[in-house]
Amino acid sequence: MAVDSTFEQATRRPTRRRRGPGRALLLAAVAVALVAAGGWAFRNVLWPAGHAELIVERAKVGRFVHDVVDRGEVESSANVDVVCEVQSQTAEGVRIIQIVPEGTVVKQGDFLVKLDDAKLRTDSATQRIALNTAAAALSQAQNELAANLIAKDEYEFGTFKQDEKKLESEMFVAEENIRRAENTLKFSEKMASRGYINQLRLDADRFAVQKNVKELEVAQVKLEVLRTYTKAKTLKKHESDIKTSESKVAAESAKHEIEADKLAQIESQLQKCVIKAPIAGQVVYPEMERWRGNSEGAIRAGTRVREQQVIIRLPDPKRMQVKAKISEAKIDRVKPGMQVDIQLDALQGLELHGVVKKVNPYPSSDNWFMSNIKEYAAFIEIVDAPDALRQGMSSHVAIRVETIPSALQVPVQAVVERGGKFYCLLRDTSSKLAAREVLIGSTNEKFLVIREGLAEGQEVVLNPRAHLDEVGLPAVDLEAPKLALKEKPPEAAQPQPASAVAPSPTGADGGPGS
Repeated sequence: MAVDSTFEQATRRPTRRRRGPGRALLLAAVAVALVAAGGWAFRNVLWPAGHAELIVERAKVGRFVHDVVDRGEVESSANVDVVCEVQSQTAEGVRIIQIVPEGTVVKQGDFLVKLDDAKLRTDSATQRIALNTAAAALSQAQNELAANLIAKDEYEFGTFKQDEKKLESEMFVAEENIRRAENTLKFSEKMASRGYINQLRLDADRFAVQKNVKELEVAQVKLEVLRTYTKAKTLKKHESDIKTSESKVAAESAKHEIEADKLAQIESQLQKCVIKAPIAGQVVYPEMERWRGNSEGAIRAGTRVREQQVIIRLPDPKRMQVKAKISEAKIDRVKPGMQVDIQLDALQGLELHGVVKKVNPYPSSDNWFMSNIKEYAAFIEIVDAPDALRQGMSSHVAIRVETIPSALQVPVQAVVERGGKFYCLLRDTSSKLAAREVLIGSTNEKFLVIREGLAEGQEVVLNPRAHLDEVGLPAVDLEAPKLALKEKPPEAAQPQPASAVAPSPTGADGGPGS
């Protein structure tokens, strides 16, 4: 009340009288006293009067459980991704013309997406012209090949035989002419010996014999040339024409095949512009662009998508799982096969059960905003998933990593660490405190298992740091760990592997609890 009265006097509106120096000094002294009194009164808020009083708790034997608790998101373990299979004509991709609303329940074969196919239709018409041109060229080349094959047979079994017979006939005529000319010459020689014909007629008959002999020789040479050279040369020419035609046919056939493949590919792309549901399910748009805040990339009519980009996901509602993100400090305790309790934000009061099926060996890379925090994905299969479960629901998972049916345990704040050893402060029957060294075991961030050093029912102090000086343990020194590290050699300061360090809760001063 004295403070309130003084404060009221100090804050009362002053009169208009002229003050002297003494009055001003008095007012200053009062103000200082008020500040000091207020600070002394406020100290009860910062440091309660009972902060050093003993707070005790009995050591209990009971069931000890350790759960790793984190958040997760419901998803299907059998998602079917519906992707854009149309090749991008430009860097921006192909535009969505029509798409079914998100959340639509579809059956297998139902319409999902219609992509822009205007350019593909134009390409299809142009390609059909190119294919017809290639077909005409191929047909012409094939006809030329067939004509060359006929020409070869025509010469070998027709023209050549005809020429050969003609020359053989000339030889036969020449031989007959020779025989007649020789007979005529013999008769002329007899008649000339008797003086019936003159010498000029005899010379003419001799010349006729020689002429027919020469004609026979010419026919023989022609026949030999025909059989030996002309036939071979002509056949080679025909064979060359045939091979040229065959090569042309092969080239035109390849061109035709290429053009046909191009048309088939365009037709296939046209068919892929209309996407139908490969399985029955509920339409879900991919979430990649949503959490980035990029409204331009959101899946909707008018958006451009690239080849192999996911447009729609069709989750199987009968095979649901939770994808939980576990921090790197806890991931070494999570193993496949562990039981999990699951609570959904959207279905309050419903508790589901699951089993850890897989733990990723590498951290996730999708946390762009907090890239310095490493999180590992753990996939939890939901047992007996209800029909109300939906893709994308947020959840809390409690992974049971350790269970001890019967263990002696105390709150974690009851244990302090000094010099690498752990202690509890006990209160005996005479209310005196004593430090007891204990051997600790597992902790679940609330309770700590005591292996040795305590018995059930013993009272331990829950605020031991306020009473360390009473039991002879050194007080908290935040600089001590830093100095100890500086004094250690480099090899001693190296961290030990996690498997070599016994699990123990760590407080702000280096001891268990805080």
